[in-house]
Amino acid sequence: MTNNPNSHRATNVDSDIQHLLLQREQILLRVTQSRVGPGSSMTTPASLYITNIRVIYRIPKWAGLKADIIDINYQDIADVSLKRGILHTDIVLKTRFHTEDIVIPGIDKHTAEQADVFIRQGIRGEGLGQQSSNTQNYTYRTQGVEEQKQDPLDKLAKLADLKQKGAITDEEFQRLKTELLGNYKE
Repeated sequence: MTNNPNSHRATNVDSDIQHLLLQREQILLRVTQSRVGPGSSMTTPASLYITNIRVIYRIPKWAGLKADIIDINYQDIADVSLKRGILHTDIVLKTRFHTEDIVIPGIDKHTAEQADVFIRQGIRGEGLGQQSSNTQNYTYRTQGVEEQKQDPLDKLAKLADLKQKGAITDEEFQRLKTELLGNYKE
């Protein structure tokens, strides 16, 4: 499991997924199917990559030599649910364009809950670097918990960090900086 927003540069990302990632796309969470227990895969576990733009499901085939990849933008996900078992949890995605639900079996319970939070944020447009259709402002969340009210300089430092990491463009940074500083004028 990877929580680092810049983890798509890491070595634990499958090479075929690495090639699919867009320049400003960041992996928020990597979910891997368990190797033991119900719903598991001993030799070729499936992976789910949750990014700031979409969800990518990688299903290995032929002992890992090939893989099916399902790529779903957040606006195409109708719902996400968890089927909790005794040892593992299945993540179920209902999409607008697939006739059947997409089921990711055999996931650690805690990781499945994290994935559920990130996917729901993505559906609502509240994920890192996404523009919310409701507020037209950026909302940044960490581990599913909304940021506490902070000093404008702290918020400005976070915006600068997001710009440096490529999560927002220079134009977005300037707009957000102007809005932030405009809200704190006395």
